[in-house]
Formats: sequence, structure tokens, C-alpha cells
Amino acid sequence: MKKSLALLLSLLMLMSLLAMSAVAYADDTIEVTDMKGRTVTLPADVQRVVVTFNMEEYFAVAGDEGIDKLVGWSHKYWEGRRQDAYDAFTAVYPQLEEIPDVGYNGDISIEAIISLQPDVVLASSTGANYNALEPAFDNLRAAGIECVFFDFHKQTVETHCQSVKLLGTILGQEERAQEIADFYAEQMALVTDRLADLPDEARPRVYMEFSMGPDQYGGTWSEQMWGALIRTCGGINIAAGMEGASVEIAPEQVISANPEVILFTCSPRNDVSDNVVLGYGADEALAREHLAAYMGREGWADLDAVKNERMGALYHDLSRHIFDFAGAQFLAKQIQPELFADMDPEANLAEFFERFMPVDLDGVWTLSLK
Repeated sequence: MKKSLALLLSLLMLMSLLAMSAVAYADDTIEVTDMKGRTVTLPADVQRVVVTFNMEEYFAVAGDEGIDKLVGWSHKYWEGRRQDAYDAFTAVYPQLEEIPDVGYNGDISIEAIISLQPDVVLASSTGANYNALEPAFDNLRAAGIECVFFDFHKQTVETHCQSVKLLGTILGQEERAQEIADFYAEQMALVTDRLADLPDEARPRVYMEFSMGPDQYGGTWSEQMWGALIRTCGGINIAAGMEGASVEIAPEQVISANPEVILFTCSPRNDVSDNVVLGYGADEALAREHLAAYMGREGWADLDAVKNERMGALYHDLSRHIFDFAGAQFLAKQIQPELFADMDPEANLAEFFERFMPVDLDGVWTLSLK
């Protein structure tokens, strides 16, 4: 009896110790479900991070701690492609240039990621980014590395807010992430609430184009990205129904459609003659001069948008980011100026940067010909 009792007590103590161990283990990890519907287990205190996309969102949520946790990132996400952003962030965080490059989209190096031993890889759910990582899930997991995917590309308030709060959970910044999500939702509501009952007859015809200079027609958008936002912001997209996401439109089609509003999205590319350059550090006078040059395009003099000077431009990356509410607000103000006369998109963007971003909002991000 004594031996049996002693054995029972030993077993109970062992079970208690195991239970305590399980609780401690559970306390050291978190379980999250990402925007691809994948549930993964991560360290509760993430200290080593690789980012392959959405660097602005990462720093907005992580704050200054973000630079200390970043052990690898996709340099091409900014460098060359968005040189203005690269220059702005490396001016604040010079060490970014020394943090290893893990490649970009199809060129992502799984070997480089594994060598850095991150706690997590933060990536985009978009095709190119996801497709580069998905075949390596098993190899990464075998090295103790999980990927978590975010979605800022669907351009919905729900997915934007879910994604930023997911970042907050992973980085231990839940309260800050909730503030960002709330700010974003409130800013987008300023657009959607006013346009909720807008009839089609009150919507002007709108043409949008990626600025490549007056001598070359850039691409436009059908039902996705800027094309989708035209409807959201009170207009009728003249390219709606065309096949594809980013589409080529013939000059004759633009002239025939006679848009009442023309808007250009602009990158920091300075290698294109007379390109409208907007973004960090952009020169307003030069951008305005290049925007006005589009009025001289062949066949455009008689377009309603040109005759009435209803032309504008905005930074191309004021879409598919947590601060893209400013892009939507600018479109709404250009398309429905009377409804949004009191709105100041750049002031709202400046507030976001002051509260959440580690870099200053300088340069020019939106521009109206008038």
C-alpha cells in the first residue's frame, strides 16, 4: 500500500510538472491565422524578422523597435523601384543598407532566409511574393521558420485592418496596431459615407494613366487597383470592362470617351522625359510643369477634362498601403469636388505620418492642375 501510494504521488507530481511545462511552453508561443488562412505558431516575443514586402506597414506598427528586429529584407522592394522611399528610410535608419538582402518576389533566396534564422518571415499574399515562398514552406519549417502573409492588395477596409492588427499581434504592438486600424477606417469612411447613395448620372467619366511622359501612353486599369477605386470615389472608369488588371488603351479610345476628369499616378522615375515625379522629396513646380505638358497631347485640346483643367496627379503608391486612404480622398475630391471641398488629403496623410511613421512626409504626393 505504501509503495502504491508513493508511486501514485510520484505520478501525480510528474503529471503536475508536465502540465506546468506545457503551460510555460504555451506562454512562450502564439498562434496566428494569416491572410491566406494558414494557422502558424510563432514565438510570443518575436526578435528576428525578415520582411519581403510592406515595409512601411512593418515600420508603422513596429515603431523604432522595428529596425532592431529586422535581420533581412527585400532591397528591391524600394531600391531602384521606389528610390525615393529607399532614400527617405535609409536617411533615418542608415543600417538598412547593411541589413542583408533576401531577394525580391521570384528572386527570393530561401537559403539566405534560412541563414539569417529569423523568428518569422513577413510577406505579401500577392501572387509573386507568395509563389516565391510557398514551395519552400517545408524547408523553412524544418529550420524553425514560419511565413505569415498579409493582404493590403484587396483594397478593402476589412483586409487592411485585419492585416495591420495581425502585424501588431506578431510584433507585440496590439494597441498601436489597433490605433492605426481605427485611423484608417475612419479616414476611408470620410469618402464612402458621402458617396453611399451617389447615382450614376452624378458620376463623371474618369481616365487614369500611369505617368510615362506626354509622348508615351502609360497603362491604365480596368476593374482592379486604381480602376476599382474610381467607382469607389464617385466616378465612371472609361476603361471599365477591358480585359486584364493593368491594361493598354488606345489614344483613340481615350479621345472617343471624352473623359471629364483625367488623373495620373506617378512614380519617382526620373529616367522618363517629362514624367510627373511625386513622392518623397518631389519638386512641386517641376511636377506641375510636367503635368501641364499633358494638355498638349495630340487630340486632347477638345477633351472636357483638358478644357476645364480637371487634371490631377498622385503618388502611385498611395494605393495598396495602410496610408492609401489619402489616395482615395484625393480621387474623391478630384472627381466630386463639391462634395469634398472641405477635405484635405495631404493634411490627413501628414497626421498619419506624424503619429505612426518614422520618416517625415516631405515632397509632394498629390497635385491638382488648378
